[in-house]
Amino acid sequence: MDVAPDKNAADAFANGPLQAGRKAKVRDGKRREKRLDLLRLQGFWPMYAAFIALSLWPPFAEEHIAHTVLRLSGLGFALAGLAVRIWSMGYLRKKEELATAGPYGRTRNPLYVGTWLIGCGLALLAAYPFNLALLGVYNVMFFFVYRGQIAIEEEMLTSIFGDPYREYIRRVPRFFPQMKAWRVGDVSRFSLARAFRNRAWEPVLGLLVLIGLQVAAWGLVWPAIKGASLAKAWADFLAGGWLGI
Repeated sequence: MDVAPDKNAADAFANGPLQAGRKAKVRDGKRREKRLDLLRLQGFWPMYAAFIALSLWPPFAEEHIAHTVLRLSGLGFALAGLAVRIWSMGYLRKKEELATAGPYGRTRNPLYVGTWLIGCGLALLAAYPFNLALLGVYNVMFFFVYRGQIAIEEEMLTSIFGDPYREYIRRVPRFFPQMKAWRVGDVSRFSLARAFRNRAWEPVLGLLVLIGLQVAAWGLVWPAIKGASLAKAWADFLAGGWLGI
C-alpha cells in the first residue's frame, strides 16, 4: 500500500526544490573525509590495476560459453553504471538544493550506485575465474569505504535541510533502489547541460580508458608476454584477436 507523503515534507517542497539555507555541520568531517580519500586512493586504484592486469585473454577465448557470457555481462553492468551516473548528474545542484527527483526518488545515493555498477562490470570483464575473486574483493572494499562516506554526507545534509531530509531518508532507501519512486512537491527536471556542468564527461572518459586498457591487456600485452612478437600480436589484434575470435 502506498504511503502518503508527510504533510510537512510536502509543504517544504511546495514552492520548488528544497534550497540549502544553512551551512553544513559535520562532526570531525574534514579528518574523516581525508581518511576516506586515502582509503580510496590506496584501495580502488590498485583494484583497477588488478582488473587490467588479470585481463589475461579475450572473452571469446574462454573455454565455456557461460564464462564468456559472464564476462560480457560486465560490459552491460559498466554501461548501466555510466548511464545511472549521467542521469543522476542531470538532477544534481550540489550545495544549492536537495535532489529528490529522478533516480534520487528511488535511492538516496544514485551516483554511488553507478560507481558500484561500473566497478562490478570492470571486475567481471577480467579473465575467469579471477573475475569472481576481483568482484568479491571489490564489493567488500566498496562497502567499507562508501558506508563511511555516505554517513558523513547524511550528517551534512541533515544539518542543512533538517526535518524534510529526515522524511526523505524515511521514504527512500540508502543504496539499493526501490521500484516506485518517492515523489513530493515540485522538484527539478533532468538537464543534460547540468550533467556536463557536473563533469559527466569524467566517468565517460574514465570508463573508456579503463576498458581500453583491459582490451589492450588481453589483446596485445599478454600475447607479447607469452612470446608473440609485437608485430604478430598487433596483426592478430586487428584480425579479431581482441575479442578472441
